[in-house]
Amino acid sequence: MMSDAGIAILAVVLLLFLIALRTPIFVALAVSGIAGLIGLQGLQGVELVPLSLVAQLQNYALVAAPLYILLGEVLAVSGLGRDLFAAAHRWFNRIPGGLGASAIGSSTVFGAMSGVSISSVAVIGRMAVPEMLSRGYRPAFASGTVTASGALAMLIPPSLMFILYSSVTGVSIAELFAGGLVPGLLLAAAMILYVVLRAKSAPANAPVVQEAFTWGERLKALGKISPALLLILLVLGSIYTGFATPTEAAAVGALAAFGVTGGIYRKLGWKNLRLIFVSTATVTASVLAIVGAAFVFTQMLVAARIPDAVTGFVVGLDISPYLVIAAIMVVLVLLGCLVDAASLLLVVTPILVPAIEELGFDPLWFGVLLVINLEMAVITPPVGLNLYTMKSVVPELDLADIFRGILPYLVIEAGMLALVTAVPEIATWLPGLIL
Repeated sequence: MMSDAGIAILAVVLLLFLIALRTPIFVALAVSGIAGLIGLQGLQGVELVPLSLVAQLQNYALVAAPLYILLGEVLAVSGLGRDLFAAAHRWFNRIPGGLGASAIGSSTVFGAMSGVSISSVAVIGRMAVPEMLSRGYRPAFASGTVTASGALAMLIPPSLMFILYSSVTGVSIAELFAGGLVPGLLLAAAMILYVVLRAKSAPANAPVVQEAFTWGERLKALGKISPALLLILLVLGSIYTGFATPTEAAAVGALAAFGVTGGIYRKLGWKNLRLIFVSTATVTASVLAIVGAAFVFTQMLVAARIPDAVTGFVVGLDISPYLVIAAIMVVLVLLGCLVDAASLLLVVTPILVPAIEELGFDPLWFGVLLVINLEMAVITPPVGLNLYTMKSVVPELDLADIFRGILPYLVIEAGMLALVTAVPEIATWLPGLIL
């Protein structure tokens, strides 16, 4: 008779096989998880799946997910992305690679409102990349700035990935949001620095844009995006001051986004309302389907006592705990090339976090590390969703150029991963200070 571990391994092999066949990820997770449970416990192994599935999806932390998705979708139709890019361009136009730096700055601000990376790529990329191409920017250089910086939405709060991580581990969403803020801003600064230095050393990538803007024009552009900046302060400020929970702040933020889009930008017609609610429902259903299916797969792993086995193995290793962390990060980078970010987070978190805690590490710090790793996943071929989102919004781009343009940013992301690993205070300092 096959051991429990052997059955779990076969279930994982089945999962990878289904992914290779391009089966929808939630179907692959559910089928392999149910097959594993039947192998471990017979038909009675799946009797409690529906009840436990409903219980998992009723997790209060998950309520925030559709609300932040709604907030991002409302702002996406407002024309805010255009105003963000225009404002950033007026402030960065005099530096080398100014349009690229403007795209990164715009993505950073929009990511602080949407929490979903593909939304950021779609909204900013639709305006910024054609503008850069028309000014003579090389396609790889132009697309790389938006594709990479769009991933910052996963790390800069409010982040959907942190909400999912909290739903599995119980770590405070507010603490995770605070933990991701400093690394996210450092990453944005590092990306802008790279664009400037690269444009200066190889001007053919980003020809100088000969435009001059007055201080009045710059301040007027800031005035146009001030409602968005106030919305960020409203959402994050209410969380960090303890005035509202992240879920309550999401509800208020979504309501305020309707007010901003309808009352200030005048973009809440019936057509846009339908687009907002259809997009929100589609994205939310996709996320929750993956959450539910990943929970079934996780149940199978727990039934096979895989988390206990992994914890025992890791704790028993006679090596530095930081070498274990480094090995985990490398494995996650490789897995991120094959599996989408949300599915990877939901599957590996219940396995790895008990081992991380046994080694004496802070699960909040590990959550930030994990999300930085997942940022790399969404911009890494062949599965990286941001790559294909960029292709869909700017069809004239060659996919090879998009892949080539992202390579320097993978190095930057890896550097930030190493930095936060070596200096955990980058992720833990702010939560300890304000919460």
